[in-house]
Amino acid sequence: MLKTIKINDHYIHYEHYESDPKKATLVFINSLGTDHRIWSHVVSQLGQASNYLKYDKRGHGLSGHSGQSLSISNYADDLIALVSSLSIKRVIPVGLSIGGLIAQELYRKRRDLVDKLILTNTATAIGSKDSWTQRIEAVQHNGLASISDLILSKWFGSGFAHHYPDRFALAKGILLQTPDTGYLAACHALANADLTAFAPNIKVPTLCMAGGEDQATPPGIVAAMANLIPESEFYELSGVGHIPCLEAEKEFTQTVLKFLSKHEENYL
Repeated sequence: MLKTIKINDHYIHYEHYESDPKKATLVFINSLGTDHRIWSHVVSQLGQASNYLKYDKRGHGLSGHSGQSLSISNYADDLIALVSSLSIKRVIPVGLSIGGLIAQELYRKRRDLVDKLILTNTATAIGSKDSWTQRIEAVQHNGLASISDLILSKWFGSGFAHHYPDRFALAKGILLQTPDTGYLAACHALANADLTAFAPNIKVPTLCMAGGEDQATPPGIVAAMANLIPESEFYELSGVGHIPCLEAEKEFTQTVLKFLSKHEENYL
């Protein structure tokens, strides 16, 4: 069902399902250049027993954006307002790539909301200021479509496009439908984001997941983040790239559920 809500002067597109109001809600936060449809296979694997919220961050999918530069803090504020509007009291953020930084910032701002963290294919800082500046300039001069093939080549493990042409086509379509303004705003946020100093202050159980063939946030970067977070555990998805929820949703979901059951006193 198509649902939108006005948050901080723009509309956010979301999907919310609640099976048990006593449970914490899994909040799926998508990556750069994608929207909440990338989580559909994972949500199907979860079944009817979990509460979940998936949404399009500002400037992505069907969510609005005024065109101004943004920070990770802005995205976290949007999520806090969305969760509040839906009367959700406890969350377990599942943050992919930039979504992982948003999840960390959410915890920094409102740790009272967060039961646990699931950080996948992400880090405390992603890329360098120079690398993001180059990408921003490329999109400003020639549009997002001009670098779409390069982006897609970094998203998935070898053989994915051949074995899953339908999912690859979906990912490409979602990327190309992302407004240049929304993409650029997220790039600016990533260029200025560094939560490394804060990571040791995360005091909730945290699952840090990596893709063995991820070129954007390689396993070593994810492991380094895990080493900074006191109550974290690290898991590597072998042969998987940057978007495991499309590439290996069964293993991804099973790993998440195993982590949740291990800490079920805070989940059930």
